[in-house]
Amino acid sequence: MKKKKLIFSAIAIIAIVAIVGYNYIYQDHRDIQSEKPAYTVKASNFIKEFQVNEAEATAKYLNKTIEIEGALSSIDGNTVVVDHVIFFALSENETPPTSNQINTPVQIKARCIGYDNLLEEVKLDQATIRK
Repeated sequence: MKKKKLIFSAIAIIAIVAIVGYNYIYQDHRDIQSEKPAYTVKASNFIKEFQVNEAEATAKYLNKTIEIEGALSSIDGNTVVVDHVIFFALSENETPPTSNQINTPVQIKARCIGYDNLLEEVKLDQATIRK
């Protein structure tokens, strides 16, 4: 009888751990487009923060929704570059700007995914162009 209770308890614990683990791993994806930005910054100030103190800027911005204002530098498929050093991967449903919009001011909202100190570039994903 004790052996059956022990086996039942072990199976129950394993099932609970499996359910919690599954829900943790397969969380719903964030909808950056509908989130309120944690920070709104100018592109030049944004990149300077990473160049001056990478660790502090990474702690501040990593995985946060950020709205960046700057000049559109280049477009390559679903990748947009602002001020020559901030790379945005556009959201799947976002239409890339046209080449005649290069050097025009834009506001882009996205999630910061990191800084590449070798190339001195900040990378963001799930980007949407606001203007």
